[in-house]
Amino acid sequence: MENNDHRSTWRFFDGSVSISVSMLLAVLVDGCTLCSRLPLLSFLKSLTEREDGIIIVATLLLFPTTAALYGGFAVFFAAKEAVERRAKAKGRQEGVRAERERINKVLAETEEGVTLTPELIRKLTGEDQ
Repeated sequence: MENNDHRSTWRFFDGSVSISVSMLLAVLVDGCTLCSRLPLLSFLKSLTEREDGIIIVATLLLFPTTAALYGGFAVFFAAKEAVERRAKAKGRQEGVRAERERINKVLAETEEGVTLTPELIRKLTGEDQ
């Protein structure tokens, strides 16, 4: 079951960050001296010189900023999940390997010195299914 309180809190945080970043970008465009040489940035810089221009530019930059942040967060969390899955699988493999070694050691310590065949190992670990 998903916790909707965390989801709404995250959306609030995500929205706040998007607004803050778009406002920061608008302020940076306003103070940029080299921006007049680039077509799109020179247009945005000219908009910042109007009354309420920084707010206008921040609003124009809000959607691209949100899309970039959302994409960045999506990539980050997808990579995090992949690393966690890989670590879990590696832990399982190490656990199976350790259990095999433990069984071999127990059987070797018996008076008869029994060793496991590869077929018996597969059956004991459930890989035969």
